[in-house]
Amino acid sequence: MRSHCIFIACLVLFAFCSLAQSEFSQGPNKCCFSFSNVRIPLKQVDSYHTTHLECHRSGVIFITKAPKEICANPSNKWVQRLMNLVDARNMKDMDSE
Repeated sequence: MRSHCIFIACLVLFAFCSLAQSEFSQGPNKCCFSFSNVRIPLKQVDSYHTTHLECHRSGVIFITKAPKEICANPSNKWVQRLMNLVDARNMKDMDSE
């Protein structure tokens, strides 16, 4: 009986330490494992961000107004153009405020 209590206590302690470690880690939140080849219209895109440096592949994650996240290859010309258009739109919105 005593060995069962020790085992359960160790298990709970291990679970707590694992949770604490994962909660405070600095690793990537989201990575792109595949890229969409479908071009996204500017009017559907709300924002974007790049993936974390620790991700296996660098990528751009577009957030649509749906809201839906779409991974795209940052080396594609249409992705770079869409990023520039989103940036320009956001700058224009900031200037009009």
